[in-house]
Parts: sequence; C-alpha cells; structure tokens
Amino acid sequence: VSLGRAPVCRMSTPDLFQTVGFEKSKIGANDTELGYAIKRTRLIGLVVATLGCLSFLALLGVWSQFEITLEKRIHHKKQRREEHHAASKLAEVGMQLWGEYRDDIKESHQAQHLLKQLNSSNSEFQVKITAAVDKTSKELGLNSEKAKKLVDTVLNLVADHQKSNVQNTKSLVDHLVEAGKRAVPLEKRAEHEVLKEVKEEKKAIQEDLETGEALPEPEPVAAGKNATEAEDPLKSILEGFFFIFNDYEREFSGKPRENMKAGNPAYDALKVLSEEMDDLSDAELAKKLDEVDLNSVGAGLGSGRILPAADIVEELLMIREIPHKQLKALEKEWRDGTQDSVSVFGTLSQMHEDHQVPSGWLQRGVDEDEKAETLREEEEEKEELEEAEKEELTKDVA
Repeated sequence: VSLGRAPVCRMSTPDLFQTVGFEKSKIGANDTELGYAIKRTRLIGLVVATLGCLSFLALLGVWSQFEITLEKRIHHKKQRREEHHAASKLAEVGMQLWGEYRDDIKESHQAQHLLKQLNSSNSEFQVKITAAVDKTSKELGLNSEKAKKLVDTVLNLVADHQKSNVQNTKSLVDHLVEAGKRAVPLEKRAEHEVLKEVKEEKKAIQEDLETGEALPEPEPVAAGKNATEAEDPLKSILEGFFFIFNDYEREFSGKPRENMKAGNPAYDALKVLSEEMDDLSDAELAKKLDEVDLNSVGAGLGSGRILPAADIVEELLMIREIPHKQLKALEKEWRDGTQDSVSVFGTLSQMHEDHQVPSGWLQRGVDEDEKAETLREEEEEKEELEEAEKEELTKDVA
C-alpha cells in the first residue's frame, strides 16, 4: 500500500483578491479591460482592519516593554532592599567588632596596671609587716634578733608565694597586653571598613533618590521568625548614641560649653588627667575626676553620667568640637524618616573619624545593640521552648 502525498492547498492571485473583497469586472475606458475592483465601503473596512491590526501589534509591543520595565523595577527594588539590609547588618557587625577591639585595648591597660599594683603592694607589705613585728616584739619583750629572724622567714615564704602568683598573673597580663597591641590597628581598620561600606550604600541611596526611587524598605519578616529580626540592624546603635548625646546636652550645654577651653583650670586639669589615664586604674581615674572642680564651669557630675570615667574625660575635652546643632538635626531627620539609618550612621562614623564625636558615645550604641541582640536571642529561645512544649503536649494527647 502506498501512501500518497497530502494535497497542497494553493491559492492563486485572483482567489486572494476575491478573498479580501475585490471583484472581477471590466474596468478602464469604455469598460474594455478586464480587472478587479472593490467597493468604497469594503476598501474602508479593509483599511480600518489593517490599521486595527497594526495598532494591536503596536499596543502589544508597548505593553511588553512596559511589563519588562516594571519587572526590572520590581527586581531592582528587591535587590536594593537586600543590599541595604546587608549593608546595615555588616555595619552592625563591624561596630560590634570595633567595640571588642576597644575592650581589648582597655583590658590591656588595666592588666598592666594590675601587675604594677601587685609588685608595689608586695613591697609595701614587707615594710608594714617588718614594722608590725618590731613593734609587737618590743611590747612583748621578745628578743629582737629572734623576732627579726622570724620576720625574714615569714617574708621569704610570702615572697615565694607572691613570686608564684606574679608569674601566673604575668602570663595572663602578657596575653592581654599582646591582644591589646594587636587590637590598636584592628580597631582603626574595623571602623575604616565600616565607614567604607556605609559610604557605598549612601551613594547607592542617593542615586535611588535621584531616579525617583524611595528609600529601601526594611527586610520583610520570614514566616515563623521572631518579629524583632525585622528591625533595622542599626536602630539600637543609633538609639544608644542619641540617648547619651541628649543626656550630655542636658548636663553640659550652655555654661560648660562656653567655659571649657584652654586656660580654664578645670579644662587644664582634665587635659593633664587625659595624659595620665593609661597609668591609672578605673577607680583611681574616677577618684581624680571627682577632684577636678567641674562645678566652677557648671559641669558638675552630681546627677551622674552612665559612662566610664575615661569617656567622660574625653567628652568634656571635646565639648567645643562636638557639632551639637548638626547632631540634633540629624536625630530629627532620622526619627522623621527623612534619612534612613545607614545614612545617619555613615554621618556619625565620619564625624567620629574627624574627631567630632567621642568614642564613648559610639561604644554606648554598641552596648545597647548587644543588649537588644541578647534580648532577641532570649525571646527566640523562649519561643522555641514553648513550641517544643506544645509539640510534646500534642503527642501526649494523641
């Protein structure tokens, strides 16, 4: 059995003309020539149909282009939101790292001071015990030579014990000192990297605003996660910073800002104290700070500051350098939503690098952020525990 080829439908030119509305007729002078003619109404309908098809194709092209542009904008917006959140998170982690390096440097200074204090206290103890035994031996009528021998024996035992303690302490101190030395350049590097990342994000935000894009929205909360995870990563740092700034303004604006300058006894005393800080313990520094007559310049610490003594000395010496008006305006713009957290934090970081805001204020922000993070972790653990208890209860019921 052979299979034949399927018939091919072919349309001749006259058939095509008749399909679109032309009719075969005599045309020309005296109707002597054979040709094709079309009625005016059919011609108009044909033209309209053609224009309609062309318009539909044009509309389809425009819609396709619009849809592609819209999809690109949606994708760009999503990408910018993710980039913005990543930049905020990176800045937060970078500042936490900066705070750790700063703590290492502080602990290094304290460790060195502790070792010096141990050595000096041992010498003072030897003098005191020698005087005490001499006095007691005389009062009891004991032989002075025997008493001296007893003292030497006791002091040798104490010295051996002290030597063992100092060796163990020195090993720890050396470790802390070495960590402090490494932390000095790392602290600056961490802050530099944070500032670099924030500057890049600020530039991207400015480009978005110039093209009519709104500020990047917060990262949406993933289902089943703690709602606090959706908060701006830099929010706690900025809250802590502006809290300490406003507290500073309440205590030291006005008269202290006018009087705290070179030549003022209180300012000069703080200047000297700042040069001695590395050789003083926290307790000694706080004691010396209390001895400075800050009441004379209207900067008394009666109401108390929630910063370490070293940070108080730093902020008081910088009192005329801090751009307090700019900081107030910056906080207002942040709380109004005019500026986002990354832009505000970038400005603060640049101010710190330019020595316009104290390190203690940024450290306060980092401390607040770590507290907030701890609370979030505790809440998550609590939620996980409650979820586990519910599952266990469901199994028991089943």
